[in-house]
Amino acid sequence: MEFAFKALKSENFRALCQEYGISTKTGYKWRERFLRQGVGGLGEESRRRRSSPQQLSQEELCEIVRLKVVHPHWGPRKIRELYLRQHGEVASESSFKRVLEAAGLTHRRKKRRASEAGRLSSGKRAQGVNEIWTVDFKGWWHGPRVAANP
Repeated sequence: MEFAFKALKSENFRALCQEYGISTKTGYKWRERFLRQGVGGLGEESRRRRSSPQQLSQEELCEIVRLKVVHPHWGPRKIRELYLRQHGEVASESSFKRVLEAAGLTHRRKKRRASEAGRLSSGKRAQGVNEIWTVDFKGWWHGPRVAANP
């Protein structure tokens, strides 16, 4: 508040900003806020956008939900692809996912156990020496070829 009052009657604005340790850009911003809004304008303001430039219209939201209802087992990726084929221009996959989650039309996949997830290991433990063998493949080697004896 002290800075704002001094800024109104200061002749050397840059020196005043240096005195308070702020940039001149910030100083001008605070002075303009003080002139427009009074003391309340000096508080922190939200940095959140007031609107999204690519916000989906109500018709688009309804169409996304309608497609999901018609195809209940499809996820946002397939729904988006179908929407793209029907309407040409389309929002991102994450937007489709967000719309479907907000509508309550998605469910989390069940976690599969490691044994069901296609792991290479059988999970067996060796009871003795050389009972289980493994291979650590490092790639192909291109060296001199050894001719086999006929």
